[in-house]
Amino acid sequence: MLTCLPQSPCSWDFRIPDASAGPALVAFNFFTEQGAITLGGAEFAVRKHGPLSGHWTLEQEGQSVADARKPNPLFRSFELVADGMQLKVCAASPFTRSYEILSDGSPLGAIRPAHPFTRRAFIECAPEVPELVQLFSLWLVVLTWRRQARDNAAASHH
Repeated sequence: MLTCLPQSPCSWDFRIPDASAGPALVAFNFFTEQGAITLGGAEFAVRKHGPLSGHWTLEQEGQSVADARKPNPLFRSFELVADGMQLKVCAASPFTRSYEILSDGSPLGAIRPAHPFTRRAFIECAPEVPELVQLFSLWLVVLTWRRQARDNAAASHH
């Protein structure tokens, strides 16, 4: 299990101190839906393909190592291809911030907040899911949490 700690109480950037490859960091660019993942000293860029697209790639030195697509903007789910695996990262239910990581409909892992009122989270995955894939999945999940928080804040100002 990986523990995901926000950098500060209001931050969407997370540090993962217990990754086996060494401490990891999942970060977001402030104004865009792009960011970076650092794992064991290796740097990866998360790049969005067009401002309105639902397509992101995880890249190292310009080479794509993982691909994520949001097939439907109305649903909190992503199709993820990485390390020869085809995964689905999707909300466990409409009423929770927890996500499941599925392969052919079978659960391989989960990403869940520690409790409803925190950004602290946990990733639990089967050993065949590489840590980098787990961290990219976390990045996608936090993207949806961040969007939800922004939408809620905007709604409360009307």
